[in-house]
Amino acid sequence: MKKFLLLLLCIVPIALFAQQTTLNGIVSGADGQIIRLIAYDDFVSKKIITLGQHEIGDDGSFALTFDIQETIMAFLDINYQRAEIFIEPGKTYSLEVGYDKDNHLESYFDRKNLFYDFTDADTNDLNLRIWKFNAMYNKFVMENFDHIYTLHDKSRVHTFREEVSDVFPLSDSGYFADYITYKLADVEQYARLKGKSALSKEYFNDQVILYDNVEYTYFFEQFFEKFLITSPDVITISDLIIAVNDNADHEAIMEALAGVSYLEDKDFRELVALHALKSLYYNGTYKKPQVLQMIRALGEQTRVAMHKRIATNLLESLASLSPGSPAPDLLLTSIAGQKFNLKNIKGKPILLTFFRSAQEGTSYTFDKIAELYNQYRSGLEVISVSMDIDPLSYLDIANSGNYYWTFAHYGNDPVVYDLYNIRDLPLYVLIDVEGNISQCPAPPPGDELERAIMKVIH
Repeated sequence: MKKFLLLLLCIVPIALFAQQTTLNGIVSGADGQIIRLIAYDDFVSKKIITLGQHEIGDDGSFALTFDIQETIMAFLDINYQRAEIFIEPGKTYSLEVGYDKDNHLESYFDRKNLFYDFTDADTNDLNLRIWKFNAMYNKFVMENFDHIYTLHDKSRVHTFREEVSDVFPLSDSGYFADYITYKLADVEQYARLKGKSALSKEYFNDQVILYDNVEYTYFFEQFFEKFLITSPDVITISDLIIAVNDNADHEAIMEALAGVSYLEDKDFRELVALHALKSLYYNGTYKKPQVLQMIRALGEQTRVAMHKRIATNLLESLASLSPGSPAPDLLLTSIAGQKFNLKNIKGKPILLTFFRSAQEGTSYTFDKIAELYNQYRSGLEVISVSMDIDPLSYLDIANSGNYYWTFAHYGNDPVVYDLYNIRDLPLYVLIDVEGNISQCPAPPPGDELERAIMKVIH
């Protein structure tokens, strides 16, 4: 059986009426670790949800049971080593998963991926078909790149479409058919084989919005990337600044979008607006509170349940870890093995640090933290959280006699990575006396961090 290393983004819908689905198997070298099946709750906010998780047994076994209605694409995750998998409702999947126990996350972008085999998949399994199509697609793009992207040769894309139809005769509009349709649409978009109006007429106008199909959502994101700030014929930058910064007027955005020929449908226009507002939030020209206010207003007024959920998720994800927002609570394990909650530490601001003991430079950074702590300990709490897989790994450095603040272990709970958006280690977070985020990430130990600490010490 072929091994899969799937490298796509994932989307998942949540439905009221769902079918029980099971994923089980064996993981080599990961006994005692947590395996999760996670996904995005929607493709705009990309809020991560956990569909199921299980502590891997001493024999490497695991079993995840969860309810879904629609076909989804999700991540298998063990300590941020991940692989993507397509899951259909009501099915059972048995896997053999390969895990690299020596690969510890220091940078999110350097992580390795899980490999897995199906032990009992039939030839019609969605994963096998997508893998086979992707192999054809990648070969086609590599062999024809110049002709497609430089010479804009439509005939080659047409020929490839026919080849795909011969290999995968599609009699319905299911997930796989839509996956192929929008992956090929993306070729037409990148190669500029068709203009935006033609692409929209073929792939968006009078079409059902495929919130759950990864290739549809990827095509949508690329089509509308930075749409408002790169479309002066839709709205000028000056008018956009007034609409956002001065008036927080989401209706002005909706009216501007209504003038676009391929955005006549109000529901689709709302989705475009939500996607565009997310982009504006990360653009320094536009005031963040006003953007959040506009997203909130859209969510309150929409008649589309999915758009209401997207707006809610955006408000949560965009505000998370921002200054003034509540610091996510953590259940940590002390050196003595006692569990405690971060939120129960009161009375002082907190410098929260996440580290891995074997990482180069750890002792140096702790020495710098010690200088700050020794100076401000009467008004500052420091908590250093070990992200070592082995909960004993950090004890030597913590008990060295040089560091007198609180050390704890994250308990091998992968949710900690999600709550504090940990992408690189070490990470520093400054929490004020009320338990709200002051800075995340905070500067590394030094003069800049000291100035930030002085601002939160009352």
